[in-house]
Amino acid sequence: MTPPMVSTHENSATPAVQVVDLHKSYGAVEVLKGVSLSAHTGDVVSLIGASGSGKSTLLRCLNLLEIPHSGQIHITGEELKLTKDRKGNPVPADPRQVDRIRTRLGMVFQQFNLWPHMTVLENIIEVPIHVLKKPRAEAIAMAEVLLEKVGMAEKRHVHPAFLSGGQQQRVAIARALATQPAVMLFDEPTSALDPELVGEVLKVIRDLALSGCTMLLVTHEMAFAREVSSQVVFLHQGKIEEAGSPEQVFSSPRSERCRQFVGAMDRQN
Repeated sequence: MTPPMVSTHENSATPAVQVVDLHKSYGAVEVLKGVSLSAHTGDVVSLIGASGSGKSTLLRCLNLLEIPHSGQIHITGEELKLTKDRKGNPVPADPRQVDRIRTRLGMVFQQFNLWPHMTVLENIIEVPIHVLKKPRAEAIAMAEVLLEKVGMAEKRHVHPAFLSGGQQQRVAIARALATQPAVMLFDEPTSALDPELVGEVLKVIRDLALSGCTMLLVTHEMAFAREVSSQVVFLHQGKIEEAGSPEQVFSSPRSERCRQFVGAMDRQN
């Protein structure tokens, strides 16, 4: 039986993210099998589990990069509305709502996905100017603050090809923050990095957590998840097998599968 998902802010206002009985399939393969969780403002929720357990799919469903087949997603209290196309497949009911919701979600992927023909600064101001319609001077001022925050201010006029992987990922984080999202989504943000570059990206994420940024984080960095999380969720074969505080999940998991996974990850490290 899946344990209840408890937020550390359960008595606060509307959850920043609420997922109810989410299902997602690819053909005959069901990847998410009824996932429910919530995160309130200031929560840091780490999603852990073996590859193929549904962690990244869950994140991608939140901003409709993947369309769930059933269930509910609420972002800052607004439910994402789905309908069916002529073939019976789920599709967004209102593309304008999708655009609106996505501005509340900043997403950082495994790959950096920076625009190679733009400088660091241009990468960050593109969406605020052309999507959010912010004045250029305001967008640049915000970008300067964000670049300072991620330690990349001196590289503002450099193109991505001349940056290390860790530097590119820090720019990608700044770009995601430029829309002033209510929630940050991190999909294994260090998995594509050389080991010596992982620490600089984790430091940025750690600083965001300390500043009260609401985050859902898919990671294989167990020590980091233990350190920064308010909640840890262990997914196994598309279901939440274990959920709770870092101390409970890492030190005294109720699930045998979770115990085996945590033990195996500890041995790797």
